[in-house]
Amino acid sequence: MYCLMYFDTEDFMSAPDSPVHILPARFANIMGKYGLKGSFHIIGEKGRFMERHKQRDVIEALGKHDVSLHYNRGSIHPTTAEEVSNLDWFAGVDRVMFRELPGFQSHERIFGKCSALTRHGGMFAAQIVFAAGRMGKPFFSTPFPLPEQQVGWFCNNLLIGQGAGGSFDNDYRDTPRFDQKLEQQQNFLREASGRENLVCLFGCHPVNTVMDNFPCANFYYGASPPPVNWKAPTAIPDVSIPTILENFERRIAALADFPGLEWTTVGDMSRRYSRRPVRVKAERIIEGARAVMDNSGPTYTPLLSAGELLYLLARHRMAPDTSYDIPQIMGPVSSRPEAARTLTTDADLDHPGREIIRHVHDSGYLPECLGSESGYLALEAALVLLSCDVLNTDPGSVHSPQLSVDAIPGVAEASENVGNYENWRVFGPLYNRSNILWHFRSQTWTFKPAFEENEYGPDVQLGGQLNTAFPFVNSGK
Repeated sequence: MYCLMYFDTEDFMSAPDSPVHILPARFANIMGKYGLKGSFHIIGEKGRFMERHKQRDVIEALGKHDVSLHYNRGSIHPTTAEEVSNLDWFAGVDRVMFRELPGFQSHERIFGKCSALTRHGGMFAAQIVFAAGRMGKPFFSTPFPLPEQQVGWFCNNLLIGQGAGGSFDNDYRDTPRFDQKLEQQQNFLREASGRENLVCLFGCHPVNTVMDNFPCANFYYGASPPPVNWKAPTAIPDVSIPTILENFERRIAALADFPGLEWTTVGDMSRRYSRRPVRVKAERIIEGARAVMDNSGPTYTPLLSAGELLYLLARHRMAPDTSYDIPQIMGPVSSRPEAARTLTTDADLDHPGREIIRHVHDSGYLPECLGSESGYLALEAALVLLSCDVLNTDPGSVHSPQLSVDAIPGVAEASENVGNYENWRVFGPLYNRSNILWHFRSQTWTFKPAFEENEYGPDVQLGGQLNTAFPFVNSGK
């Protein structure tokens, strides 16, 4: 079982000589003492604060571990998610790249590395995940429930991990409470052992081990004071940093001794899981059609997303072959309310098949629904009908058809999780929940689990995140 520990490193407001700035390096050095690497999720402003104030010892200590971007500007308004929530798909993707590329660049300059973009509070959107992937970075933290499998593909980018085992923010300084929390961690690991492929343990917010609040309290509920009025967190009286470090080391020692753990980082998981199917045999497509029928609606398989299945089933009908390339397919980016969500037993599937193939080849995106010649057929209905077609099954025999993306396993729960991000205290009236949720649900056509290379069958050809289906795209090999 892989084990990953991460730290949200955020305080760029406390005075440069505050001990809070030394804590991330102390945590990093303790982990290094036991031969373990941590994943430090660092706000871009925090990294530049270290650089500006010449905190070279801290930079050097963190640079020995995994470093990722915890958003370039953190919670400063307008946040990236707030801006994206008021834009269409393509403008939203451009805005993410405009906002976050400088953070990737400064982390690479300061720490010599930057492995990922990592969720900060409610800062999540399908456009953010997609744009991060276009910049070569996976996204850490998935809203999808992935029992036994904590790595998946979404928007043709890797989503890595869900936090587990609780927060230790306030516990390191209180030894009796820490003892209880440590026992809970060990029990959690014993229960997860042999069941999960990855556990992501939260190390802490270093600032919250000694301070009374988050720096982002300055920006709660949309507040946007000028920098001169930013208030640094206040130190909690009588906190013993030696006690914090001693208890943290006890936690790390327990993890180092726990049997069966293989230590990893966000960057390491990205390297392990970044190869994906780019060509499959026809038999795997027929297996996918059976999965759709068993689900009575759209679903994914271990190899193929619902969108990939839709395209490949259309290919299989229109131009049968023994194997097929898998282009990078995105979900719809606009809606058409008149989409027909019925299964017509006498439907002519040539028009839908040609239209699906044309849309994917023209743009890489699925249409919002099919056109007039295809009866404005909804994609979910087209997927079920094409599955019936390849299996020579009467559409009338489909039991209680579920012609919605909510049929895709985990999507309903993930949609609820994404909808709840609105409750993050930083967001103000700028945040448009409905737009975030609409684009997220549309892109669930791209969702499927991810696996390591040796877990795929020998009949599956693998490529990089930017796969080999289109020769003008760098395959990442």
